[in-house]
Amino acid sequence: MPETSKRLQSGRQFLADSGLNMLAIFDVAKLPASICDPLRADGVVIERYQSLVVIANGGAAFWSALQAFGMRGDDPVDAFSRHLAERFVAEHLQCDEALPLYPGHYAIPLQQLGALAGWHHPSPLGLGIHVEFGLWFAYRSAFLITQSLPATTARPSQSPCASCADKPCVSACPPGAVRAENSLELTTCIDFRLKPESTCATQCLARAACPVGAEHRYEDEQTTYHASHSLVSLRRYQAVLP
Repeated sequence: MPETSKRLQSGRQFLADSGLNMLAIFDVAKLPASICDPLRADGVVIERYQSLVVIANGGAAFWSALQAFGMRGDDPVDAFSRHLAERFVAEHLQCDEALPLYPGHYAIPLQQLGALAGWHHPSPLGLGIHVEFGLWFAYRSAFLITQSLPATTARPSQSPCASCADKPCVSACPPGAVRAENSLELTTCIDFRLKPESTCATQCLARAACPVGAEHRYEDEQTTYHASHSLVSLRRYQAVLP
């Protein structure tokens, strides 16, 4: 096995051991303009790099690894994700130059990259749905590197929503924001979440009702953590509206 393949394999295992069990690699030269142009607008000289790497977690193992690592800093999830990505680059890829895109402030369309990787399909909740993990996965890191790595080949799959006749996510949504036509009434969702004593303040009942990947559902502690933080962001956003 070539040395690069060995390092990449060991790196995949290193990430998976901490719950980051989804890895996609893209050839920068073959990325569509819809991904490259926003990065260029942010000042990224994308031609300097050869590969774009996206890392995600599927299921609850990442949260368990985070608890063992420690809830450090203002944003422990991002801090842990950056820590793992930096170790992956330095110790396994042994790449001298990498540009972190996410977490960060660059305009990087993660969902589009996930779709290109074959990770997910559209869902009525406005979230991508994975054939194995369902709605229980999340992007954790994305970066450019000068090293050339073998690009990921997307595996074709059918959307789990296409064969779901009952659409429990639709009926479980208290304000009726989730629609069967793969669309989400975002304003309706936000307004209901911000109501006093809202049943959706620290959880998404529609997401929990989805049967796909139910065995990979996040622990209540993790769900509450993410939902509480998003609620704070929504309240800040509402406060600055005219």
